[in-house]
Formats: sequence, structure tokens, C-alpha cells
Amino acid sequence: MKKIFFTGILFFASFFFSSTFGQLTDMGRLLSGGAADGGKLAEAYLAPFPKAFGATLNAGWYNTARPHRFPGLDITLSFNVAAIPDDAKYFDLNDLDLSPSANISGSSITPTFSGNGPRPSLAYTETVNNEQITLAEYTMPQGTGIGFIPAPTLQLGVGLPFDTDFIIRFIPKVNIATHGNLGLWGIGIKHSLKQHIPVVRRLPLINFSAMAGYTKFYTGTNLNFVPAHINAVDNTSTMVSFDNQRMEFGVGSFTANLIASVDIPIITVYGSAGFNSTSTDLSMTGWYPVPVVNQDNPENLYTQVTDGSAIKDPVDFRMGNDFRGIQPRLTAGFKLKLTVLHIHADYTYARYSVFTGGIGISIR
Repeated sequence: MKKIFFTGILFFASFFFSSTFGQLTDMGRLLSGGAADGGKLAEAYLAPFPKAFGATLNAGWYNTARPHRFPGLDITLSFNVAAIPDDAKYFDLNDLDLSPSANISGSSITPTFSGNGPRPSLAYTETVNNEQITLAEYTMPQGTGIGFIPAPTLQLGVGLPFDTDFIIRFIPKVNIATHGNLGLWGIGIKHSLKQHIPVVRRLPLINFSAMAGYTKFYTGTNLNFVPAHINAVDNTSTMVSFDNQRMEFGVGSFTANLIASVDIPIITVYGSAGFNSTSTDLSMTGWYPVPVVNQDNPENLYTQVTDGSAIKDPVDFRMGNDFRGIQPRLTAGFKLKLTVLHIHADYTYARYSVFTGGIGISIR
């Protein structure tokens, strides 16, 4: 199982860094119109990724409502795949309230991280001596065209007294070649409600529990965006260096559910109702170039980056989920029990729905 898990981690890391950071390395370009517009553009572009990824982190916590007897345990490996809805694959630049100096060429509809298709150009201009100067112009980032987000989870569940399970998830910080690093940790608890309800307590094979779990995923990568990328002259001093750019990305996901299951010797059928809540922290640290017009020679105006125009640590914000951070979810699935080995699969219906499949070893 350990070998399967790390194979899954390598697959996920390859997917994550090749698709995600393949797009994010160009994020510095969004800052060329200033930090305010850059933050709005970055949040709108990235929006579906943390929501879908948060949905995968909230999956795979359980495959029965029945807790372990003390001191039983299980080790479970799950692979979760979240689907991104079609309306999250595009956004409208006109909805972002960008600065008046921003000019859109073409349609204002542009792909998000997961979308694909035509992309408008965005130009920032300034009028100097009755002449309109283009400070920066770029095409909006392309999307990956990928409508799903996969993620593996490996967790340990331990039976405690009072029909309670304690669940731990952990991936140590892993460096992926020269791309960046990632890590994950999570804790959860599941408690039997059946023991507290006299009518339900008498029913054989049926179990009823409540659970809650929190998972934190974090990653980071170096960026490289310099004045030449926006056709500006670098007139900064040694006080400004574009060599220390870095992006840090963290997703925190919380879920709480009521779970019911029918547990017979060979198969378990289970279902649940609950909610997800996901938040994402995004920061871009270091110095980033923002162009201004060099007016020293009115007959030869050009764009430059100076100590005064360059911005440091320009992005640091939290992205919440829809519905004030809370999304309802419904899950249905089954588990096949082959002595201590079990195989499970389920489907979670939500705005970002999730398919889950996995294997585990359970000692009750």
C-alpha cells in the first residue's frame, strides 16, 4: 500500500506542478497593472482549483458509520477525483471592477484555470503629453482545459473508548525536482450516535454516526518574472531584486457529516449528508516589476521599472468558497470486506462532485 500511495503522490505531484504551476509561472504578468488588479485577476483565474481540490480533501474520510472497537485500527488509501462544473471554467473581466486604465481587447470572457478557448488581451495605458502610452499589454493566461482535479489520501483510523474513532492524515513535505514542494496533514473524529438513541440502538446491522475532519494542504514554488517580460527597461537599483519571487499556496478544508450504514459480513452500504467549507491562502512574495513611463526625454517616451514602481510582496489574500464558505454534500457508497482487506467506492454530490475509490486494511 505504501508503494501504491507514493506512486499516487508522484502522479498527483506531476499533474499538480505540470498543469497548475505551468500556468502560475505566468502569474507575475497579472501584476503589471498593479497589485489591486493583479489580486482580482489571480483570484478569478484560480477560483475553481482550490474549490475542486478542497472537495477532494474532504472525501475519503469514511466508508462506514460503524466505529472500531478499542483498540482497533484501519489504514485506508483513497483516490479522489473532483469534477469542475462548466460555469466555473470561465469568468468575465467586466465583473472585476478593474482600474480605469485597463483596456480589454476582444470578448471580456476568459478561461479560468480549468477552462479553455479564446483569451482577451488586457492593456494598461497612460496619457503623457497628449500621447497615449501602453505601459503593459498581455493576453490573459490560458487554462489547462482539465475538468477534474485528482488527489490521493492515506489515513490511519484508531478506535478509542466510547465508540469513537480518531483519524490522522499526513504527507511529509516533499520536494519535487526543481518545481517546488508540497505537504499535507489532517485530523478527524467519528463518534457513534446509535448508542445514544434507544430505538436505533436496538436495530442490528444498522449504524449511525457523526464525523468531522479538517485537512490542510500546502505548497510553494519559485517564480521568475522580470521587466523584460513586459518590454520595460529595468532602471531599478541594487535595492530591488527580482530573483527572490515565490508563490505560496495553501488549501484548508473542513467537512462535517451525519453517516448511516448497513454493515453485513461481506458488504457495507453507506450514505451521508453534511457540508464542506474550503478556504485558500495565496501569497506572492518578493519584488515584481510594474512599468511607468520614463519622461526624461519627451520625444522618446518609453516604459521602465524603477525602485518606486516595483512592488514587494504584492499578493496576500484568502479565497473563500461559495455560499459564504459552506457547500452542502450528499454521499452514497459501498464497501466490500474480504477478511481484513476492504475495497470501497462512493460518489459525493455537491457543486464540485467527487468520485472516490480505495482500499484498506481494517482490524476491528
